[in-house]
Amino acid sequence: MTQQGAPRDAPVPLDRGAQDAAREPASEDPADDVVARARTHRVGGYTVVELHGEIDIAGVGSVGPALDAATAGDRPAVIVDLRPTAFFDCSGLGLLCRAHRRVRERGGRMRLVCDDALILRTLRAGRMLDVLEPVATLDEVLDEVLDEVLGEALGEGEG
Repeated sequence: MTQQGAPRDAPVPLDRGAQDAAREPASEDPADDVVARARTHRVGGYTVVELHGEIDIAGVGSVGPALDAATAGDRPAVIVDLRPTAFFDCSGLGLLCRAHRRVRERGGRMRLVCDDALILRTLRAGRMLDVLEPVATLDEVLDEVLDEVLGEALGEGEG
């Protein structure tokens, strides 16, 4: 399945391909690129959920439980990384909306990492671009988090 408007064999931007190659060993099986799966790990106080493959109506069931687990509990801190995502449609948008709502209801924080123009277009069409405020890299999120923590620490020390 391909994103609407993108040819099946469209090249991946070099910087994204290089990032993905550094994160995971290359697979010999092309089907691995389309199988929806989530990889979860911790960075600082955040749970990072990387969504791999095709995040569509068929794939949401495979990755939803990982997002549910990451957004459970009191004050969850979650980073959703869409850079490894091969395809993303309105089913994926619904999944992100649900995760965002759960985090907000529990007093937590959710950040989104996405550098794919077609996924960003889907977020814009769903009116979620300004709500989720995606950034292009994980380092950018971590810099923002560090700035927030330092700001809170300085604010508490003054008053």
